[in-house]
Amino acid sequence: MALQIIGIFLVSLIANMQDFLGSSFIGRPIVTCLFIGLIFGNVQQGLIIGATLELAFLGLMGVGATVPPDEIIGGILATALALKNGYGVSVALTLVLPIATLGLLIKNLLYVVIFPSMAHKADNYADQGEVTKAGNMHIWASFTRVIMMALVTTVSFALGSNLVGAFVKLIPKFLIDGITVATQILPAVGFAMLINMTFSKKVAPFFFIGFVCAAYLKLDMIAASIIGAIFAGIMYLITEEIHNSNGGNSNSATEVQEDDF
Repeated sequence: MALQIIGIFLVSLIANMQDFLGSSFIGRPIVTCLFIGLIFGNVQQGLIIGATLELAFLGLMGVGATVPPDEIIGGILATALALKNGYGVSVALTLVLPIATLGLLIKNLLYVVIFPSMAHKADNYADQGEVTKAGNMHIWASFTRVIMMALVTTVSFALGSNLVGAFVKLIPKFLIDGITVATQILPAVGFAMLINMTFSKKVAPFFFIGFVCAAYLKLDMIAASIIGAIFAGIMYLITEEIHNSNGGNSNSATEVQEDDF
């Protein structure tokens, strides 16, 4: 138990530092759940849960001042509690959104109360000419979020690992069965949300080519990627030919105008 708590703290600490590493996305469930599976000795189930939770969070993103549910604390805690008590994907999905919402509340506390006070403190240092202290205050603010979220994740696991079993037993069987069925359609929902954000006339043909390759030709991802690369090469050659032709026509027109003068 102690080693599991230490492992969850380390995973949470590193995952919350993803912004320090150039938005590396190491805090995504597909990454964190792998390591949670290693901690609990069930890598396969950790990967399965991580992939499913990744699809659940795939379309959630911050727009403007809005903050989405925290996928880091949600993915880590939901997977850890499910594996600790011997449950699978359906229970992890049941737990993930309430836990992620808890992370959202903590983030709002940081962004609304703690960070503004630290920013004002940095302003005071700047007004006094203490530039180094002002800069260090911003660094401390960043580390405050990382450490606080890691501690909340670890403490929540330590306190809740024995309670989650009783909580799951209170969930009706039909709800667990319904969530199990929902896991089968989550991939479609996740990709539909992505398509809704990125779909345009320019990319539509490539999307349908990939769909035909997967659905009708039964090609794997590597084969579909190779076909996509071939089409991209063809499009590049056609575009270059059109560009060169237009350039040649422009030069000819310029020469004709110069001859007229």
